[in-house]
Amino acid sequence: MAAPRRTPSGPRRAAARRAGGRAPRPGGRSTRRPEGRRRARQPGRAPARRPPGGLTARAAVLGLVVCALVLSLAYPVKQYVAQRGALAALQRQRVQAQSRVDSLERQRRRLSDPAFVEALARKRLQYVMPGETALVVVTPHPQSQRRRTPAPTHDLDASKPWYSQLWDTVRIADGG
Repeated sequence: MAAPRRTPSGPRRAAARRAGGRAPRPGGRSTRRPEGRRRARQPGRAPARRPPGGLTARAAVLGLVVCALVLSLAYPVKQYVAQRGALAALQRQRVQAQSRVDSLERQRRRLSDPAFVEALARKRLQYVMPGETALVVVTPHPQSQRRRTPAPTHDLDASKPWYSQLWDTVRIADGG
């Protein structure tokens, strides 16, 4: 008769748990198979199958992690692009403001010159120095003259109401 098997107890059992399950057999024989060998299919047990479509749980988890990363990075990237656009617009505004400041600075320097102010007053305001005589020559400008057509003579009908007569005078004055 065979002797009953004894289970390890105490420190041997704890070492077995850390090692991954079973305690070593007495006599030093290991119950593990070499890495290259697989278990033979046991009769009565169905082999593990993948779900239809080939999607495993590991692939589903990986897909969820990738989706979570994409969604968590979408808003910061959107904000980054928007801020870059706003920064470019502000740079353009700064350049325009600087050119306006330069223009005003040049104008301030010109207006601080007494000879320029005197010439400007003579031209725009028609000022003259004491002892000088101002002559103003009025010449007709062809582009400012309007072509005038003689207004047609209309006899106002006294039988019309007053507001129709008023409207007729407005049309006559308008030239039409």
